[in-house]
Amino acid sequence: MISACETQEFVPFGRRYIENHPGIFQIQVQNHVSTEQGIPLVKSFRDISITDPKKPKEHWMFKKQCKDFSKENEHCDEELYVSGNTVIWSHGGQSGIQQVLKTFTMDTPVLQALWFDFILPNTEIVPDPPSSLDIEGDLQTGICVVELGCVSCYCQSGKEYSMALPFQIASVWKMKNGLLFERAVSMAESSNSKRNFPNQTTVFSMLHCLDEVSPVITRTNTSSGLKVSYMTDTSQHIVYTSVEPSLALIYDSQLGVHSAWRIQRAKIDDCSLVCGTMDNSLYHPAPGTPLNNQSSCSSRYFGNLSSQSPSVSPLRNFSGRISSPGCLYLPQPISPMISSIAASRSQSPAVTSGSLHRFHTPSPNLGRHSGNYFRTPPVCSSNVSLINESFTEWVEPLRPEVCLEHLWTEPAPAIRDGSLGKSAKVFQMRDLCGQQYLCYLITYRQQLRCVKFEESNDLSQLIFGSVSIIPAKDALPIESLNLLVVLDPNGVLFIYSGVTKLNRLHVSTLPLGSGSLSMLKPVTPMSSPQRGGIFTSSRPPSAMDQAGFDEEITRLSPVQTDLEDSSHFDEFQAHSSYIQGLRDNVGKRFTIELINGSMVRAVMPKASLSPGIEKSLQSLRHMLPKDIAISVLGKWYTTRNAPGGLGNQSEWTLFTKTLFGLMGYDTSRLALTSQEDLDISASPAIVAKKPKQSDQGSEVDWEALIGSDHHKFIKSSIECCFGLDCSSTSVPASKHSFPSSINTSSLLFVHIPAVFAALHLTFEELLLSTTLVEEVENLVPSLYQLAVDLRKTNYADYYCRKFPSLYNSCSDEPSQITEEHLIKLQYPGMVFDQVVSVDHWVNAALKEQECFPFPYIPGVCNLTKSIISLYAVLVKQNMTTEQAVDRCLRRLAPAGHRGPITDLSLSRSFSVTVPTTSVQERMVLFMTDLGMTLEELECLPVGLSLPFREAIFHCRYNPPSDWPEEPYVLIGRQDLAKLLSMGKKKNVCPPGIYTSKPYTGTEGTQYEEDGMEHLDQELLRLRFSEDLRVSEARRLLQSSRPARIALTQRPEVSDHDFIEEQERHLYNICIRTMALPVGRGMFTLCTYHPLPTEPLPIPKLCLQGRAPPRNATVDLTHIDTPANMSSWPQFHNGVAAGLRMADFSHIDSTWILYNKPKGNELTNEYAGFLMALGLNEHLIHLHSLNVHDYLSKGSEMTTVGLLLGLAAAKRGTMDFATTRILSIHVAAFLPPTSTELNVPHNVQVAAILGVGLVYQGTAHRHTSEVLLSEIGRPPGPELDNCTDRESYSLAAGLALGLVMFGKGNEVIGTSDLGMADTLCHFMTGGHKRPLIGSNKERYKAPSYQIKEGDNINVDVTSPGATLALGMLYFRTNNSAVIDWLRVPDTQFMLDQVRPDFLMLRTISRGLVSWDFVVPSFEWIKSMIPQILQEKAFERKQGEEDDVMIDYETMSQSYCNVVAGGCLVIGLKFAGTANQMAFGTLMKSIKLALTIMSSQSHVEQTGRGVLENCMVTILLSLAMVMAGSGNLEVLRLCRMLRARIGPPHNIFVTYGSHMAISMSVGLLFLGGGRYSLSTTPEAIGIMLCAFFPKFPFHSNDNRYHLQAFRHLYVLATEARVVLPRDVDSGEPCYVPLEIRFKDTADYCGEVFRTSAPTLLPELDKIEEVKILGPRYWPITFHIDKNWSTLNLLLKKNGILFVKQRAGYLSYVLDPKGYRSVLAKSLTSDHSSHTSVKPDVIKAFTTDPVISSMADYFLMGKDDCQRNRTLQKLSSILYSCVTQEKPEVISTHLRLDQVLNQSNFSLTHLGIRQLKNILAYYNSPFNLGKLENVSSTQLLQMEFLLALKSQLEDRLDRWQAANMEGIVKYLQTNVVESCDLVLLSAYVTWYNIPTPEEISKIIVEGGPTLPVLCSTLPHLPVNTVMQILAAWQAAV
Repeated sequence: MISACETQEFVPFGRRYIENHPGIFQIQVQNHVSTEQGIPLVKSFRDISITDPKKPKEHWMFKKQCKDFSKENEHCDEELYVSGNTVIWSHGGQSGIQQVLKTFTMDTPVLQALWFDFILPNTEIVPDPPSSLDIEGDLQTGICVVELGCVSCYCQSGKEYSMALPFQIASVWKMKNGLLFERAVSMAESSNSKRNFPNQTTVFSMLHCLDEVSPVITRTNTSSGLKVSYMTDTSQHIVYTSVEPSLALIYDSQLGVHSAWRIQRAKIDDCSLVCGTMDNSLYHPAPGTPLNNQSSCSSRYFGNLSSQSPSVSPLRNFSGRISSPGCLYLPQPISPMISSIAASRSQSPAVTSGSLHRFHTPSPNLGRHSGNYFRTPPVCSSNVSLINESFTEWVEPLRPEVCLEHLWTEPAPAIRDGSLGKSAKVFQMRDLCGQQYLCYLITYRQQLRCVKFEESNDLSQLIFGSVSIIPAKDALPIESLNLLVVLDPNGVLFIYSGVTKLNRLHVSTLPLGSGSLSMLKPVTPMSSPQRGGIFTSSRPPSAMDQAGFDEEITRLSPVQTDLEDSSHFDEFQAHSSYIQGLRDNVGKRFTIELINGSMVRAVMPKASLSPGIEKSLQSLRHMLPKDIAISVLGKWYTTRNAPGGLGNQSEWTLFTKTLFGLMGYDTSRLALTSQEDLDISASPAIVAKKPKQSDQGSEVDWEALIGSDHHKFIKSSIECCFGLDCSSTSVPASKHSFPSSINTSSLLFVHIPAVFAALHLTFEELLLSTTLVEEVENLVPSLYQLAVDLRKTNYADYYCRKFPSLYNSCSDEPSQITEEHLIKLQYPGMVFDQVVSVDHWVNAALKEQECFPFPYIPGVCNLTKSIISLYAVLVKQNMTTEQAVDRCLRRLAPAGHRGPITDLSLSRSFSVTVPTTSVQERMVLFMTDLGMTLEELECLPVGLSLPFREAIFHCRYNPPSDWPEEPYVLIGRQDLAKLLSMGKKKNVCPPGIYTSKPYTGTEGTQYEEDGMEHLDQELLRLRFSEDLRVSEARRLLQSSRPARIALTQRPEVSDHDFIEEQERHLYNICIRTMALPVGRGMFTLCTYHPLPTEPLPIPKLCLQGRAPPRNATVDLTHIDTPANMSSWPQFHNGVAAGLRMADFSHIDSTWILYNKPKGNELTNEYAGFLMALGLNEHLIHLHSLNVHDYLSKGSEMTTVGLLLGLAAAKRGTMDFATTRILSIHVAAFLPPTSTELNVPHNVQVAAILGVGLVYQGTAHRHTSEVLLSEIGRPPGPELDNCTDRESYSLAAGLALGLVMFGKGNEVIGTSDLGMADTLCHFMTGGHKRPLIGSNKERYKAPSYQIKEGDNINVDVTSPGATLALGMLYFRTNNSAVIDWLRVPDTQFMLDQVRPDFLMLRTISRGLVSWDFVVPSFEWIKSMIPQILQEKAFERKQGEEDDVMIDYETMSQSYCNVVAGGCLVIGLKFAGTANQMAFGTLMKSIKLALTIMSSQSHVEQTGRGVLENCMVTILLSLAMVMAGSGNLEVLRLCRMLRARIGPPHNIFVTYGSHMAISMSVGLLFLGGGRYSLSTTPEAIGIMLCAFFPKFPFHSNDNRYHLQAFRHLYVLATEARVVLPRDVDSGEPCYVPLEIRFKDTADYCGEVFRTSAPTLLPELDKIEEVKILGPRYWPITFHIDKNWSTLNLLLKKNGILFVKQRAGYLSYVLDPKGYRSVLAKSLTSDHSSHTSVKPDVIKAFTTDPVISSMADYFLMGKDDCQRNRTLQKLSSILYSCVTQEKPEVISTHLRLDQVLNQSNFSLTHLGIRQLKNILAYYNSPFNLGKLENVSSTQLLQMEFLLALKSQLEDRLDRWQAANMEGIVKYLQTNVVESCDLVLLSAYVTWYNIPTPEEISKIIVEGGPTLPVLCSTLPHLPVNTVMQILAAWQAAV
């Protein structure tokens, strides 16, 4: 009998919870006008019932707990409970706390609720999908709630989907990655003749909530061929579906038989076949109906349902589904036939269509409108008729997605038996051998029918066997144990495995409330030697006498011969008819339903708690024939879990007895089992002893214990453990086997060799885990017994050597197996000639000896397989991994199988491993493939795992860069693993971003809300750790605090005048303040991650002042200031705030609207914010309706910001929608006849540059043609284009330059436009050319304000044309264009050109001759003509000087040319921090400052010109040093920005301050994370942003629109590398080496720096290396893992690095003195013994090592003499200094095994030392291979010291025990010698077994040569001593 455990009363959690659930409640909506007045009345009538209220129908289901919720508690179940309209989803269990996850209350009663799995595909489905339902995609799981006409799906991610189905649902079934719907069929329809129409289909499938339901087709192979049809047979009903394998069981009510079908994806051939067989007579296609598959609506094939099935209302016929309001899933397009309701559907989920109507009842006689309950108002009748009429026009049915392929039909019952009826319960189960059965319960017959099925060899199909019948009222599979619980017709519970009955199930705590049963007292006496515990029976106590009970216990679990008759099961006929049914199996738990309605939850016990027994059972299952294996496993399960439990014996004792009993041994007479009986019966816990009255103990207790047999038995093993003198006592005769013979008819007798093989391979597997030593000790006596009985002396000796205590078991008693018996045994396919041992195999392989393929049992010997495979890779280095493994492993076929099976699991991912050359790398990759972890390596024996650890150790230094993530984790390079995992993750904010606090500076809370509070302080603190430059930059860009007006009132000044004076000073400061936001935007670029629930904070632009000492507020109220002075500064402030958002912030259209200012006014700051969103590419999320809304408001600033933002977001894409938006604002892009729109001038300027951005680099012909003509656009017509024409012309020129950038020599399509000629004409001037094309019409009417002559107005056209020419011929070195752009070299020619245009010509010339730009002052001078160099800044000395020379022009021209040359250098070397360029530009700006300091020069040149040139040079300098935070440039900026008020305010304009603030911002671009790029696209953008003409005042847009200043964002790129320690997560310093690509100018350039730093542009470098010695090296090379570096820079630049052992970080030890000192102090090896903890801590921060040093090396001085302490400190020191901390434990373990415990010199330790030495001395030692550092993990001196200690000890023992050794060698008899040392001796010296020696040595004794060859590992003098002793003994 088998006893269930942990039984307790059970009530579904949902039933208890629903008592407190409010149920359905309606939320009252105010002001709700119903479109049809009758609806509320219908609702109230619906709630009235004249029948008695019944309790709602309830049902529930269970499944295993998902891993997400609870990892630690495996006893958790998930429960889905349905009652009435409510669904309760909860989780918890008997041991877990029950908790509700979700509750759903629906409008109508819930028919069904079930879990679903859908896959949202990543890509479009391939045209012919595979037959499997598995596809690539994201798995979505959740709950599906089914009502009568609709289905609601609730995903765990929070998404919700509702689908109204066009039919009523009978039932829903889960299939693999989808659902099957069975529709309700009316009586009328089922009586109709069957036809194969899609609209008659009864089963539908849905593979995702967003898909339509599609009809299911069936595929049957009949005698006449393949038949494919729609599933329209109304007599077929699904009774069961399973996910794995994907099966459905269908019952045919007409034939009365069940059939099995495979659920698979429908193939295209089948679909076309079934569509071809359709009778098209019902369809009358309209002539022009498009067969558009995209607008597929369900109604196309449900058209005729209404005529055949009255229960299905036609109102539902055109529905798809709707999304829930919470999701942004738009409905699919709807056919034009129902366009009348499309509008309402697209706006709200509450669609006024029949798709959402949920009918209250399926009654067929319902009217169409009245009396129905609608969720939404019904559609009008005209719509209904339209839909009904249009049915015939829909032709194409939906493509079927799922096909049911017929597999098997049960044999039809005999006619006389009648139909068996539909199955009440169906399930799949496996038996103990893993064979699969499909079982269905026929309640009518009380039969459980089981069909065995299995996969064919090619895994393509399922093969079904015959039907087996088990009499049963109910049945339930216990899936986790592969058992079946059956309630037989008599009401008794039995356990089956498959169709084999094992035994009866006893459930102890069933409630005995029926009165027929009474609680019975325990009758088993407590002193029973067999079993303790309680045994309950319904028989009278008199029948339960002791002998009878014992006899019955032995007959409880019959073996196979007894299984046919159930006579002794019937002896336990309890009146158990109170059990009604079984249900809800999860894991080992199941529920028993009782007649009275209560339920009990019971738990089936495990087969074993011991991992060793578990593995042994698995081995036996594999090696024995299936039927015998089931009997053996069943017998064990019954014995193990009998009522009363194990009693006082161990599980292994019981297992040994059971197994030997099954093999036919007489266990009572076997020493192995009788010895353990003694153990149990003599246990003092069982010996009855009269209880004492006193609570105090006494001497008598102790004496009783000492005198017990139990003590004598335990004594010997205890003495050995404590190293006491355990003299081997004489073993009593009773201990040995008594003469008896084996029972040859027993179940396992003939399979004894197979049992031995299975147990031996299990033994080898258990030996490989150091955690399972106890299991091995329990298993080995059984193996030894079998080896002796099977006459396998080599195995017997092998076990004795491993476990010396077995030598005592040698006995002269005869074996129970005789020679005659041996002949009858069946031997498995395993070779027994030589011992199958992993140790022996590895040793032989390392010595390059021939090795046999090692046998293993799949699924059991996993460690064996892994270790042998890895050694195969090591020793067979010339083969591929796959070949090597195939040579060295042999998979044992299961018993009864025809031949060896190929191992699929081994050939998993060799594609990775074959090409790598190094054997270490192949081993590491293979370890990853095998799923090995560092924890598993720790558990392997030291000697075997050493080569794997060495491979890991050697790969750690320089692993390949193209590995996957897992091998990096294995070798301890988490830094590289993190780098790889970065690519898999979605963009996430770096740690601590949302919680970053405002930076607290020196002045308290002064910095709050200044827009700069979210900088990355960690990075800035590391990059600029030595000074406060970041704080200073922040102070310089501060614009949100009132300015300090520190003026002193002079006595003569009145108060009123003083207030005016203060305000004038404030006004001068405000000019600077208004210019700061542009620079602040640069400084804070991408530094903030906004919360989606909060608006973006925009710091205020403060134009107030505070006057000390009272901090009185100063306002600009008493002086005149320009109107709208702060409009553009506010725009810039908005841009700066918007640019703070990081690239990967999660932003959508809703959030953008959420930031809209309160009220309906669009502010200038919001306009800037929109532009910033475009520059960050977030504006593409803004819906086009919202774009239209903003543009229609007519706000000029908003339009400018939006147009530039959209154009920037769609840069270079030629996006059609964006082009249309921009074209509306540029008249030239509209047809001449279009309506004239009043577009503000600034908007036109922004739009035309926007066109250039959208078409950047495309050389689009039409666009370039229009832009070219717009450069020379005349004023007019009428009042248009009269003001600020220069900015429009410049924008057109820049836009043209962007479109045609660098295309001058290659553009063919535009060559006929004469583009270069036209641009030159616009640049130099001349007669106007006649207008052509559309412009001719447009400019018929002249301008009313400006009268231009016949010549081109060069002042307007020249800047744009000059730059366009330079950009067009960028880097072409075209000599003709260079000549055009050359600075004139004569006075006359210079007079023809404005000096500021010379700057632009110089810039353009530099762009054309880009390759020749050199960052030297000589190159700048080469741009200046001789005349300028000579005449600039000269004064007239005498009369003889040339009066014609205009010195002012000369000086101005000189300054502009120099500034232009500097800007070219700035553009070419932007973001490079090139020292030569920096030096040249510093020299230039110092020259400018020198000129500024000379009054005469200033007067001659003009302050305005000098100022503009100087800030241009400053900006160029900041461009070169972008992101570097250079102090010299910062000081320059600070000096120049201090020029405020008289006399500076005349020439230091708003534009100057803007340039200075941009320079500061560039130095700390993006908070030190960003730099500028020098790609051609970026250079064009930088020309637009850094155009060297700055506004004169804050509203000045005459020459250049201020909004363009922010375009620099498009030229920035993140290039910072911020190293973080992968273990601590802290940022740190790391040395970097950067190698540049070779160019014509330099080759082999390498420079070293320290990260965090900005990298150079990636296209200029080929390698980035992290240098040692403190961190593990990482190399990024352009040919290998360059994409990883790219990704790293995009994702915050965080580079994870791993600190090496033995080093401190650069923060703790900047110069490395601490580490050097510690190492120099201990470099002398003699001082290793006294290493102090402080010394070790000086060069490592590893907490484990520090703790070890603290706890083990701390001590008093005299402790230093302690040898152990010295050794420990030496080991610890050497491992840490040589970066091998992982082998500290290995050293200690080896030392412990051989030294610490002299009494436990185990075979295990000696074998490990042998293996280690064998590996290090073998040719396969990885340390000896080329290109690998010579360091090895274990020091050779340490190993040799251990070896010499061991041999010294063995020599001493040998001298004292020579006679015993010789006796053992001669006769295999062990007498009176230390068994442990004997075992150690024979193992260490590889001494052959006595049997092998006897074969070699002939009669008359051995000779010295023979003995020397037999014992090659012993020294010759030892051999001679043995020979002498041998001869003396003879």
